[in-house]
Amino acid sequence: MIRTKIAALYADAAPYGGKEITVCGWARTTRDMKNFGFIELNDGSTVGSLQVVMERDKLDNYDEVARQNVGTAFIVKGVLVCTPEARQPFELKA
Repeated sequence: MIRTKIAALYADAAPYGGKEITVCGWARTTRDMKNFGFIELNDGSTVGSLQVVMERDKLDNYDEVARQNVGTAFIVKGVLVCTPEARQPFELKA
């Protein structure tokens, strides 16, 4: 497993855009909206966090992940989507 640090994404996300990456960190927040949810993930490499978007129909373990609490450690694999026009510059689609 090759881990990408969140600080590297904030430094320059363009090379990672549209590519599958793996990040590790702890949940600062988790939100479940029934068919999709969000995890705000931080790995300690920067003060910024990474928003992870999870969709029920794309994750076999969606229910298990959605039940986790703040502070849970995660290893997340997904595609980085650059969103320069949005509030956050990128998000990870798990």
